[in-house]
Amino acid sequence: MRDYLYIFIFYFFNFLLKLIPNKILKFFANLIGSLAFRINKKHKNIILKNLEHFCKLTQAPKSIEITKQVYKKFAFYILSMVKNQNISQEKLLQQIKLFKNEEYLQDLLSANAKIVFTTAHYGYWEILPSAVAIKYNCKINIIGRALESAKINAILTKYRENFGVKLIEKTNALRPMIKALNNNELVGIVSDQDAHIKESSEFILYGRKVTQSNAASLIAKRCDAYLLPVYIYEISDGYCIEFFKPLKANEKTIEELSFYQLECTKKMWEKNPSEYFWFHKRFKTFYKDEY
Repeated sequence: MRDYLYIFIFYFFNFLLKLIPNKILKFFANLIGSLAFRINKKHKNIILKNLEHFCKLTQAPKSIEITKQVYKKFAFYILSMVKNQNISQEKLLQQIKLFKNEEYLQDLLSANAKIVFTTAHYGYWEILPSAVAIKYNCKINIIGRALESAKINAILTKYRENFGVKLIEKTNALRPMIKALNNNELVGIVSDQDAHIKESSEFILYGRKVTQSNAASLIAKRCDAYLLPVYIYEISDGYCIEFFKPLKANEKTIEELSFYQLECTKKMWEKNPSEYFWFHKRFKTFYKDEY
């Protein structure tokens, strides 16, 4: 019964949001984000701790303003995700105004190279694999967890697969990832969050110890693939998808590959910190008591 309620709510808001132009949608997102900023003290403190204490990217009052923007942007991306369900490939692709450094991907696809692309919870990351799959006519497998609601999960699965994107369940993902790469399909991994010490490499970031997941590095090396970082962020009237220089995994160590991912994400933090999902405790492994 609860699943059917979720479906009703989902489709109701999907229908409603489709009627609303993006400028008005952003206005409502700003209201929701401002309200969340005021009442969600727990995550607001985590964001400020990440910005000010660990990364030292900014201090008050600027850090307060960036935190407000983080809430507003996240609200807008969530509403956009609901609105974008069941839209056409053409309309989805129209939202991407620029593919920056796309030759990095095009060259690898032309060479039939195996590709593991990594990204972060940065910008409108949900639309990223779909846009890349449509633009470059390739199949992409993303690693993640299915939602608890089987009905909603089925809707999202159908939506993704219409654009050439398939979800590989995070648990026991190794064999499906290897199979996908051997079939010349791309594998995409979000690799920016704090990771268990046994599954990561340890680095110094902004003078602090931090973990970086080795998952993408390991699968890229095992399958003789290229590691290709890619990110999406908002620009005027749309989004930019930016590719970073790919690394041939077998020419680098696990630590070098993982550090490269961390460095690329760091560049994006510094490019526009308000685009990042600072809600998680990025430095938790070594500094849990400081959050």
